[in-house]
Amino acid sequence: MPVFPTDKYASFEDFLAKQSAMAIDTAQVIRFKVSFYIDNQGTVHFPTVFYHTNEADALRLYNTIQKSPKWSTEGMNEAYMTLVEKSIQIKNGQWEAKTKLMSYKRTSLNWDALKSQSVVVYMPNDEGPKTELVEDKSEPVYSFSAIETKPEFPGGMEAFYKFIGKAFKTPDIPGLKGNVFISFVIEKDGSLSEIKVLRDVGYGTGEEAVRVLKSSPKWKPATQRGRPVRCKYSLPIKIIVPQ
Repeated sequence: MPVFPTDKYASFEDFLAKQSAMAIDTAQVIRFKVSFYIDNQGTVHFPTVFYHTNEADALRLYNTIQKSPKWSTEGMNEAYMTLVEKSIQIKNGQWEAKTKLMSYKRTSLNWDALKSQSVVVYMPNDEGPKTELVEDKSEPVYSFSAIETKPEFPGGMEAFYKFIGKAFKTPDIPGLKGNVFISFVIEKDGSLSEIKVLRDVGYGTGEEAVRVLKSSPKWKPATQRGRPVRCKYSLPIKIIVPQ
C-alpha cells in the first residue's frame, strides 16, 4: 500500500491542516469524508470531499488534496491503484482521521465515471461513501468504490452526459449556474431506482434531474464475483444558463 511521505509533514492530515489555510473554529467539531486514488507513481487522482456544514472549507480541502506530495509506492504492483478513504474530525483544532485503503486493478476502474464523481458534495445526516454492503430490501446494495466491475451507461459517461444534455429542460433563469448532485441505485437489470436529489440550485432543477434519470436507458449493471448486483451511484449535473 502507498505511504504518505513524512519528511516535511507529520501526516497527510498535517499536510491538509497546514496547506488548506482553513480557519478552524475551536468551539465546533467539524467532520469531512474524503476519498481519492493513488497510482503506482504515488500521484493522487479523483479527490472527492463530502461535507455537512462547511462548503468553503470543503472546497479548500478538495483543492489541497490535488496538491498532495507524491506518496511512496515502493513494492506496489503497477497494475493496481489504491483507493484511500478518510473520515476526518477536527476538534479543538486537532485533526484526527480513520483511514481505509483498498487496491483495485487499473483495468477494472471506469476513469470517466471517477472523473465525474471528483467533486465537493453536500451529504445530509452524516452520510458518506461506504465500502461495506448496505442492506436494502431483499438484496444488498454495493457502493461504487467497493464493486469489482463498475456499472456502465451504454456508450460510456460521455454518452450519458449527452443524454442528460438533450433531455434536461433548463429553467429560463438567465445567469443561473451550479450543480445538481443526485444519487441512484443501478439495479441488476440495469434500470435506475431510488433516485434522490442531494442538492440542487432551485427553480425545479432537482425535480427535472429526477425526471430525466427516470427516462434513462438501462445501464450495464455492476457485477461482483461474476454476477450482477445492485450498485449505488452519485454524480453532479452541471447547470449553466446564459445571461
